Amino acid sequence: MMKFAKKHNAFRFIIGILLLLFFFGFSYYYIVYKPESHTVIKNMKKNTAITFGWWGNDDRHLYTLKGIDVFQEKYPQIEVNCSYNVWNGYERRNRIYMLSGKAPDVMQINYNWIREYSADGSGYYDLNALSDYIDLDNYSKKDLSYGTSNGVLNAIPIAYNAVVFYYNPDILNKYGLKAPETWDDLFHAASIMSKDGCYPLHLSDKHLFLSVIVRYEQTTGKTLFDQDGKYTGGTDDASKLLDFYKDLYDNQVICLNGKSTDTDFSNGTCAGVGIWASDADNYCSQLQDKGISPVMANPPITSANEALYGWYVKPATMYAISKNTKHPRQSAELLNFLVNDKDMVLLQGTEKGIPVSEKARSILRENGSLNDYDAEAGNYVLRNLNRFETMGPSNENMDIIDAFNDEAAKYVYGVADLNTCSKELIDQWKTILDSED
Repeated sequence: MMKFAKKHNAFRFIIGILLLLFFFGFSYYYIVYKPESHTVIKNMKKNTAITFGWWGNDDRHLYTLKGIDVFQEKYPQIEVNCSYNVWNGYERRNRIYMLSGKAPDVMQINYNWIREYSADGSGYYDLNALSDYIDLDNYSKKDLSYGTSNGVLNAIPIAYNAVVFYYNPDILNKYGLKAPETWDDLFHAASIMSKDGCYPLHLSDKHLFLSVIVRYEQTTGKTLFDQDGKYTGGTDDASKLLDFYKDLYDNQVICLNGKSTDTDFSNGTCAGVGIWASDADNYCSQLQDKGISPVMANPPITSANEALYGWYVKPATMYAISKNTKHPRQSAELLNFLVNDKDMVLLQGTEKGIPVSEKARSILRENGSLNDYDAEAGNYVLRNLNRFETMGPSNENMDIIDAFNDEAAKYVYGVADLNTCSKELIDQWKTILDSED
């Protein structure tokens, strides 16, 4: 009996050891290896990554990056990868992105890109389908119409843009002049100040082209391009454009020969500047720092009863979502943050112009942030919104503008006569526009 009891106790001891080993082994496996653990899955879950692209200057880059940091704090499950550049670099890259289908999930776009990349409405994501995440009630039907193509809401306008004019009062006072209100006023100013190497107006290539179109439409009562972008004139109409361009050059209303730069207004080489409303503070603040307060004037007209006003308005910039995005909800949440969130609105201020979003305007108004040059220019555009024509796609098509500049240079410098340049210009425009159909 004793021998049997000893064997039984030994057996119980061995069973106990095995049970302990099993228990510790199971616990070790559960703690270390068990992949089905909900806690582990939750802790190991990766953020949803989306991309965001925009263009602008260093100031815009800095406040936008700060805004993205705030967004990621508010939406910790969303990671935003940013790509940004100056306008020319972004525009070139965007063309590649759109053709390759690799555009950022959320992107800043130019107004005319809707027609260029989404004439049938399929080039960008339909934002109406994301209205649960984007507060579209802050926009009027007219606001949203600018971003609608073929019934599809492709983009939301950030702010409106039109060409506005500012003048240096010190230069005007020096020559006993008032801010020009007509084209004749500009030619008169040029006749007085040109002897000192000063000229009345700096215009970029695009704004010069738009100004030439304005003068044509004011004097003829006809639009140069229709809303589909088609050229509506003939050789005589092209001749009128080139002739007025040459008049501006010959009478030194504008400075050509490659001598005109964006700093002419701030350094006192010219009396005035025609710029996008969204650029007002960039140009005017430089004079303000020198103790000079630039004054705004109405865009020049031919007379009080011109046939057409001629000046156009468009969304300054817009936000769109890629049609190929794999994360539409997260992209919509970012877009809504960019246009409607208080923190982002205050960071951006009026750098892009007066916001179209009613909520954003209210935030800035309550914060006392509608008092700089961008705000002045933006409010001017909003007050005159019904007077401005809607910008058509060809009015700022750089291929159209480059062709005009080439033929204008030939005419100005006597390389070819007016009739030849006019015919060549129409042929170039026809080729450009036909290639876009």
